[in-house]
Amino acid sequence: MKPWLHQIELAEQGYQLLKEHMIVYFAMEERTGKTLTCLLTAEHTSPAVQRVLVVTKKKALQGWQEAVAASPYLAKIYELTTYHQAHKVVNKPDLVILDEAHSYISGVPKVSAMWKTIAALTKNVPIIYSSATPAAQGPHLLYHQFALSAWSPWKKCTNYYSWFKVFGVPKSIYINQREVAQYTSTVDWTFKTVEHLFITKTRKELDFTHEPEDKLHYLELAESTKLLYNTLVKDKVAIINDLQLICDSGGKLRSSLHMLEGGVAKIDDTYLVLANDEKISYILEHFGDTDSLVIMYNYIAEGTKLREVFTRAQILQATSYAEGVDLSMYKDLVIYSQDWSTAKHSQRRARQANKLRAEPIVVHFLLVKKAISEQVYEAVALNKLNYIDSLYSGETL
Repeated sequence: MKPWLHQIELAEQGYQLLKEHMIVYFAMEERTGKTLTCLLTAEHTSPAVQRVLVVTKKKALQGWQEAVAASPYLAKIYELTTYHQAHKVVNKPDLVILDEAHSYISGVPKVSAMWKTIAALTKNVPIIYSSATPAAQGPHLLYHQFALSAWSPWKKCTNYYSWFKVFGVPKSIYINQREVAQYTSTVDWTFKTVEHLFITKTRKELDFTHEPEDKLHYLELAESTKLLYNTLVKDKVAIINDLQLICDSGGKLRSSLHMLEGGVAKIDDTYLVLANDEKISYILEHFGDTDSLVIMYNYIAEGTKLREVFTRAQILQATSYAEGVDLSMYKDLVIYSQDWSTAKHSQRRARQANKLRAEPIVVHFLLVKKAISEQVYEAVALNKLNYIDSLYSGETL
């Protein structure tokens, strides 16, 4: 694997930051070559650094394995694992690369068991972080990422609550008439205190020919689907296939309405594939079933429904394959449905980006006016917000 000139240059910059701060964060946009840049940065380190541990997501692991195998000039010993398998690592590394660092180790205000596992591996060793969306919902998501390092720029704050006293903006919300403190809003200069650790590059800055563009396809649901949708909006209860669907929480209601658009439902632990197939019919009419098509779905039953119809198109789960995979060889990417995350949205729509791609990148979103699909898109794509209960409009169709 021959590196691009920008990867060589950025690796040198990254090494200088790593040498000075024991931390470097590659926050370059999706598909800009962060994997090889991280490996080249590791190769710059002294001979005393022999063992390099790479921790990544399951779906991205193969890409890292292929990058290491295709780069015979790498002199270090690389061990690759996933966040879920990191507890099996035996050998203490001399350097750790945390890929997609925002995914599993950024939660607040408390740490997870997974974070503690990673912390044992990163103790007193330099860290290379990599993510196109290091803190999509705000700089508060960086605290626990950096807390994995003994050289954290915020190490004087011994826990998240003490950090929040310095950088936080106290806010509260009311849930069931009870005031609940929120620990996510920060003062606007928070990132300034850590930006010296980041290397950021856009695809445009690196001379990529094509940038992803969204194309919105608005569908009309069948009258029977609308009736079921509206019944659920008004009553929070509906009968589906002789079973009672009860939406006793905001999240349950939103997900149930979202599923209905795609022709599926979930009652208790049972997934149902329903008769309505408006989205599938639209895809067949406008894209066909071809080897150049990828369809991304959100819910398990949607995957089942799609695979019953499409035999040539690639059917992928929209969250699992939002990061770390290369889809640049496919012509069309259709988002059948997506999750509530703005970070996943940003990552997902860039899967076809590649410096060598010759044709434009158009990401196709299947939406219904006023329905959950449109509300999700407006939240995550236009307003850069995670889609939560407070953003649900409660509109009927």
